[in-house]
Amino acid sequence: FLSPENNWVVFLHGIGGDSRTFSLQVKAFKPYFNLLLPDLRGHGASINMVKPACGKYSFTLIAEDVFALMEHLNIEKAHFMGGSFGATLIREMQEMRPDKFLSVVAAGSVLRLNTFFYTALKIARFLAPCINNYLLYKIMAYIIMPRKNHSKSRQLFLKISKTVPPCEFVAWIVVIDEVKYKLDELFNKPFTSPTLLINGSQDYAFLKDCIRFCKINPCTEMQIIHGCGHLSNIDRYSDFNQLALNFLLNKS
Repeated sequence: FLSPENNWVVFLHGIGGDSRTFSLQVKAFKPYFNLLLPDLRGHGASINMVKPACGKYSFTLIAEDVFALMEHLNIEKAHFMGGSFGATLIREMQEMRPDKFLSVVAAGSVLRLNTFFYTALKIARFLAPCINNYLLYKIMAYIIMPRKNHSKSRQLFLKISKTVPPCEFVAWIVVIDEVKYKLDELFNKPFTSPTLLINGSQDYAFLKDCIRFCKINPCTEMQIIHGCGHLSNIDRYSDFNQLALNFLLNKS
């Protein structure tokens, strides 16, 4: 925390991650912004949150968790940074409370679930009761981040995923399964605030859809960092930080 006069940046990690996903951004961003790095429900320090009355998670519920935390801290508006499925969550949050957003930066955005990845998630949901969840995370990690130069982000993802309880893994797989059709609806709709997508040139699972999204919604800015994969904020964090900071400072 710097001061009440400084804008906030809220960092939202993806499935199987936690606030450590953005550890390489903290040093670069903290001279300029107040930083909020929550662990989303079922991850990190938030694995023991009270279960919803309906018995299952939804993106609406998880978005409400973040808004409640912001209200508790008296944060009226903020810049948001989403990594992977954190960007998916931002889409839901902007549908609910567009007034909370100053701008968005997204690393490895998941803006639509393509057939291959959606099928992989369905298989993971089917196998989850029978197979060690860490093995499923490992398979997913090598599908999304297969190259040798993706090893840093892959290893961090796998290290963090070990801390996610099996029941939380299943709960989040169900959430992603249910959000597919909402993402399809939103794909032709722009973000409600100034947005920068930052993708690695080797993000084989999601880069094409991000490029298509920007063609449909030209008000969304996009930067591609060459020689890195899905999580450019880890693989090429220095380049990512420079692009993201320039954008956010310009929007502050």
